[in-house]
Amino acid sequence: MADIDFVRKLKGELKAWISEGIIAPEQEERILSRYRVLEEAEEKAGSSKLITVISVMGSILIGVGVILFIAANWSMIPRAGKLAIIFLSLFATYAAGWYLRYEKKTFPKVGASLILLGTIIYGAGIFLIAQIYNISVHYPNGPLMWGLGVLPLAYLLKFRSILLLSLLDLLLWMGMETSFRLEGHDSFFSFVALYLASGLMLWAVGLAHRKFEPTKGLAGPYVVLGVLSVFIAGYAFTFEVDRWRLGSPGLAVFYAVIAAAFAVSMMAFLLPKNREKGWIAEAAGLSGLMTLVCFWIIPGLLVPQGMPDHYSHEESHSIIANLVYAAMIVGIIVLGYIKRYNAYINIGILFFVLDVIARYFDFFWELLPRSIFFIAGGIMLLAGGIFLEKKRRKVLASFRLEELA
Repeated sequence: MADIDFVRKLKGELKAWISEGIIAPEQEERILSRYRVLEEAEEKAGSSKLITVISVMGSILIGVGVILFIAANWSMIPRAGKLAIIFLSLFATYAAGWYLRYEKKTFPKVGASLILLGTIIYGAGIFLIAQIYNISVHYPNGPLMWGLGVLPLAYLLKFRSILLLSLLDLLLWMGMETSFRLEGHDSFFSFVALYLASGLMLWAVGLAHRKFEPTKGLAGPYVVLGVLSVFIAGYAFTFEVDRWRLGSPGLAVFYAVIAAAFAVSMMAFLLPKNREKGWIAEAAGLSGLMTLVCFWIIPGLLVPQGMPDHYSHEESHSIIANLVYAAMIVGIIVLGYIKRYNAYINIGILFFVLDVIARYFDFFWELLPRSIFFIAGGIMLLAGGIFLEKKRRKVLASFRLEELA
């Protein structure tokens, strides 16, 4: 028997079949009419997203409660008992999640949340086992083992939540590992530059995933996490930055891996099959940003001590960074409109507001009395928020009208 998830996938396939000339629009309506009752039942029962959120929250609360209970009695439990608790908890959550989602199939959302809980227990188990046996290791290896350990499960089960957890673990590992390789006052922006390059790489990997049917459903975590990393790191660069100290020889291995993954992903994205709207603009934007990042970090990679002081803190660097960031914001919003991606539009608007706030503080903090400064800023934010929300709703409404047409 078909379920609502099948109907959603079918809708996407039907649109592709129409564009390829396999079926006519009238046939699409006739096919979907057979499953109309499922959509009506879904609307009456409530949003499946709400069920997912509730299930995940329930799993997290159960996990927190169990952890607190065990932590309160941890010192009194023998080693064998501690290991038994870890492995039994891991097995029980995975088994229950698998049974509810794939065997019984009556509570798939609850089953999915239990499997996610199992991946969290797996990560906690890594650190607990190291603590039980007093294993002295390089501590960034913990998140690395966690991220790599759950990554195959994300692809096997097609779980975006597990993939997101894995990517966050790997980014955490990179940050912890970087802290060992950087020294001095200039390490912060070298750290940020690495995450900017990583964000571009994740974005490109996500685009490559969209080209192939088996991995298409897992593109979202890569793209969203990549876009957020790029814009958060880019926001930091809109302030005064010493360009010549962005790179560090200790990070050369990271940059080599990032560059290789980016190049391979972009080549996959540029393949002629399954091209999306706006693919040229997106490919050009990503390649241009990565080229600019390389231009800014290579001097630091090649010159360990950085360039002489009279080359540093040039005002032009800050101006260029702000202009590039403004172009990035406009570009992501326009790209979201072209590709009909709400996430791109929302992210662009969010960072536009943050950039305006930062520039407002830069230009008027010293010029205006504090009371006028905050009143004027509040009025600007309220007016700007209303204007941007109206524009955002108008754009999203146009998407829906085009889908119905």
